[in-house]
Formats: sequence, structure tokens, C-alpha cells
Amino acid sequence: MDKKNFKVVCTTGADKHHLFGFHDLVAFNKSGDKLLSLEVDTINRPPLPQEKADVGFSLWEESRFVKLGETNAFNYPQGARQQWLNDHTFIVNNQVDQSWGSDVYDVELMKKVDTFDCSAHCVTKNAKFAFTLDYSRIHRLGGYGYIGLEDIGCNKATPDNQGLWQLNLDTKEKTLLLSIKDIANHDVNSSALNGFHHYITHLVLNPSNTRIAFLHRFFLSDGGVRTRLMTVDVDGQNLRCLAVGFLSHFDWKSDSIVFIWGRTGGGIDSLRSNPIFSNPLVAPFIRVAKGMIRGVLNKTSNQLSMSFLLVEDNEEAIVSPVGQGILTEDGHPMFSPSNRNIIVTDTYPDDEKFRTLMLYFFEENKIIPLTRHRMIDEQPDTALYDLYTQGCDEKILNLMSPQLYSFTRSGLHCDFHPRWNDNGTVVAFDSIHEGNRKIYAIDVSEVV
Repeated sequence: MDKKNFKVVCTTGADKHHLFGFHDLVAFNKSGDKLLSLEVDTINRPPLPQEKADVGFSLWEESRFVKLGETNAFNYPQGARQQWLNDHTFIVNNQVDQSWGSDVYDVELMKKVDTFDCSAHCVTKNAKFAFTLDYSRIHRLGGYGYIGLEDIGCNKATPDNQGLWQLNLDTKEKTLLLSIKDIANHDVNSSALNGFHHYITHLVLNPSNTRIAFLHRFFLSDGGVRTRLMTVDVDGQNLRCLAVGFLSHFDWKSDSIVFIWGRTGGGIDSLRSNPIFSNPLVAPFIRVAKGMIRGVLNKTSNQLSMSFLLVEDNEEAIVSPVGQGILTEDGHPMFSPSNRNIIVTDTYPDDEKFRTLMLYFFEENKIIPLTRHRMIDEQPDTALYDLYTQGCDEKILNLMSPQLYSFTRSGLHCDFHPRWNDNGTVVAFDSIHEGNRKIYAIDVSEVV
């Protein structure tokens, strides 16, 4: 592990809190002088219905935030999916009438210049198409969605009018490429059509913007969650299920290989799909049985061990571990736009509550640590729990304590979520180690 000293620059100051969001978008414009961000007053609880965040950008070398508008379509882990369309315009999610839509701002004109009645989760490099999903459903089922609008598919386990959407940014036409029903019925041996609700999340385009990877998640009869890594052409054709099991954060290494943390499922995972486990007479014994099974497997096999995996995107997907003994825990990886031999990633807090930011070099199989910062000890305010859980499924809320739900959906749960600038020389990340949530940047040009 190479050790170097890197200068960490705070890109946003003042008394308010600033955030970008997830690790799968380039936050900087091509010129590199502006970094998209949100500004909020409160981070010690999840967003309330209709609560707004300021939308704008940071002149990061001046540590100055410039406000252009507002949005109530945001959450603390993923922000509002703000992303550049070109060097002077960006798109950001917002509520438009009674749907989740998106606004376009021009940083030269300093104003909003367009609005779509469809949200944008990821946008093609040529800014012709955006792809998105159903944020109200994700919120209801415990994921990173938006609060405030009803989930129209709340009564259906696998609705045919929700799923993966395409937005034509020129014509404003919105098309459902794949319904959740289509996805759930694909490769039924690894799916679970047992009455529990399905959703999709985490859309990521491959480098050439020809295919989309996403996670298909659904609940099992024993209360657990299964994840399938899926890919599909950008026109909705050639849907594939590449891996099944416990699968988490990922990025494309190339047009045909996905890099993801987790483990693929085995016989135990298949057994858990059996509808018998939804029988109310069986349910009380499931939690005990899960613990016993997990204990046996930990002693007798490596079936529950996890690592980063390389998954080939083809009909006979090959899954192989990578970075074993080097990349030893889950993080939020993003490949450098200029060199896909390099990722930036982070860790969750260790026993002393420190997160670490690092680069990983594939060919050399080595890590260069960049910085580490401690999370703060502040606990979430749960006084408004009934308000910020509006629309959530009671079964989901019963899976965790109000304290845990409130913390993991608040701005206090601040993962670094590192993301590159356009030419792969600067890394930005969110952190809360100074008390306020801020965005920071590190110049890594000397090692990349």
C-alpha cells in the first residue's frame, strides 16, 4: 500500500450543508471549474414531504456555492441526480406537477431553461437520452427514492406500468422500455414470484452508452432481500440476468464487464424463495433458522464470503473475484473516465468510525490511500419519524428500528461516494468530519 500525502481542499463552506450524492456520476463540468451540488439547512433526519434543497454549483476553488433553483426530489445518499448535459447546462430532478420530473439550468444564463415531466437517473454522453425509474416505489419499499408522491403501483408486486424508462431529451417523449413485470418474469428460476414486491434501482450506463446495468431487488418470504444484477440494451432489448445473491455497489469496467461487490447465491438462497416461508405458521421459526444456517455455512464453507467481482455481460456470464486480500470490504467504486485500469473507492466506517478513500490499480493489484476521516457522533432526530416515513411500507419499516432508518436515510450517514472530474485527475467526495456536511476535492494527477 503506497503512502503519499494528498492535499484535501474543501469546495464548499458557510454554515449550511452541501452534498452531491452518489458515486456514479461526474460532478464536474468539462472545464473543471464548477462542481454540481445541493445546499440544505438540516441533515439530522431524512427529507420531509415537500422539503426543498437549493440547487446550484460550487466554484470549488473559491469554496463558494452558487444557487440557481430548488428541488424537493432528493435524498441524502444520491442527491437529486444532478448531472451535466454540456459544459454550461445541467439537469436535476424535481417535482413537476404530480410527477417526478426534471429541470435544466444554464450556468451562463444563471436560470432554468427547460423542464421535463420525467426524471433523469442517468444521461447519455451525447445528452440525447435519459433513463430513469420510479422513485415513489423505491421510497415505499425502503430504497433511495423521493417522498411526497403516491406510488401508483403500491398494490402490485410486479406492476406492468412501472420499471425502466427512457426520456428523449429532444422530443420530451417518455417510453417504458421494461416493466417490473417483464424484469421479474425474466429468468424465473432466479426470481421469486411469491407475492412480495419487486423494484429496480441503480441504473448505470456502460462506457459506450450501449447497455444499462441495474439492480433488481425483491423481498423473500423470510424477510430477506434478493438482488439480481441485470443488463439491457438502451432500447430495451436483450435483457440478461448476470448474477444473483447479495450484490451491492458497482460500475462498468468496460463495455462488457461489470465490477460489483457481493457474493452470488447458492442453494440456500434458492431455498429461501420457496412460498412455504410466507406461511404465517412458519414465519416465527424463520429468523432462528436463518441464524443457524448462517452459522453452519460460516464454519463449513466460504459461501457467505464476499468480495469485489468481475461479471461478464453475456448469456453465459462468468463471475470471478478480483482484488482479494487487497479490496477487502464494500465501498463505492467509480472507474476513472480516462483510465479504466483505475478506480476510486471508499470504505464504510471502521471500529474507530474512520472512512478511508483510496485508489485501486487493477494491473498492479495495488492500493494508494488518499485520505481518511472520522464520522461524527451525532444521532438522528426521530421526532418527525411519522412524517418522513409517509408512504413507506409498514413491512419494510418493521425490518429496522426507527433510529436505524432515520440515520441511514439522513445526511449524517455520509459515505464519501467519490467521483472523478472529466479527465480523471481530481476526485470529489462528501464528508461530515468537520461537523457540517461539505464537499471536498483531491488532486491525484501525480499518481494517475
